[in-house]
Amino acid sequence: MDNEIYEKTEFLIRRWWLSLLSGVVVVAIGFIIMLRPSASYYTLALLLGLGILFSGVMGLVQSFSSRNYFVRRVWLVLASLADIIIGVVLLFNPLLSGVAMPLLLGFWLMYRGCATLTQGFDLRSYGRRDAGWIILYGGVLIALGIAIVWMPTTLSAETVLIFVAVGFIAYGVSLVSLSLRLWEVHRHSRALGSEE
Repeated sequence: MDNEIYEKTEFLIRRWWLSLLSGVVVVAIGFIIMLRPSASYYTLALLLGLGILFSGVMGLVQSFSSRNYFVRRVWLVLASLADIIIGVVLLFNPLLSGVAMPLLLGFWLMYRGCATLTQGFDLRSYGRRDAGWIILYGGVLIALGIAIVWMPTTLSAETVLIFVAVGFIAYGVSLVSLSLRLWEVHRHSRALGSEE
């Protein structure tokens, strides 16, 4: 990566840990949902709302620090704003959340899958050959979202929650994977800087 690109992405690269933190939180929520899908549907809606809201806030921090490199800033801003809106809806409107949760979360998984695919393709375009995992996780998110939206009334609430839990885990793992790629770039650029 040349110096001009690094200078424009330095803020994002140095904050690789934001993706790591978001990924760990989202994976933890996914495992909690998977281990306790029969818990109160509304409690899980609130937990999902918190996770999605947190993911949106972290995404906005990253998008405003990226200067259009490594992530397509417009898409990341839109995905993050969608996360914040969906998170707020799930947190503050539990009745609507219970009825609309499968559709909201299905569309959220599809949108997040597209944003994750974009991040993976961006990393690949910058020479990261190991971006395929992030692309794979994006595809998994899209497939889970389609399954939930396609059959929201035929799937039981517990099945929807298991799909959502798997989606959260895949999304969280993709964020952790992204953070590790950014950390490697950060470490490599620091090594190059010390050689000069």
